[in-house]
Amino acid sequence: MVGVLALDQWTKTWVVNHAVELRRNPIVVVDGLDGPQALLEFTYVTNPGAAWSLFSDYPGALTLLAILALVCIFFFRKHLELFRHSLQFVFGSICGGILGNLGDRLFRQPAEVVDFIDVFLPLIEYDYPIFNIADSAIFIGAIFYLFIGLKDSKSKGSSQNIAEQKISS
Repeated sequence: MVGVLALDQWTKTWVVNHAVELRRNPIVVVDGLDGPQALLEFTYVTNPGAAWSLFSDYPGALTLLAILALVCIFFFRKHLELFRHSLQFVFGSICGGILGNLGDRLFRQPAEVVDFIDVFLPLIEYDYPIFNIADSAIFIGAIFYLFIGLKDSKSKGSSQNIAEQKISS
């Protein structure tokens, strides 16, 4: 969690300090495409909303939702099985990401999240919404949580089938 938060805030501080340059001339990290689009570049935008600028008119509600999510994770940590090593990584990533974006909402002026990673998906001609390290950590944590949950339910289903077979024989 601390690593995600530190990396997120460090990169956002760097981006904010170079905002004017990055708006004019984004840094192309990976190109390989004909035309003005690059596969990956660093730029500067701010977002008062959530992913895809959803709920941009309700930044206060998003701030409260982030705080509520952190409080729920804390109070329900036993039910979420946070004692498991793999889930500590998952929720550390998610909490670090939530804290990173919450910090922007609470301590930056204007109270908007700083985004800078711009990805273009050429196969579907889609310029993915610009995001940041915190967003990435939340997304990766959620994907790992889903994967671990599916794996656990599959293994529980297998062990139940074995137990049922033993009982019936």
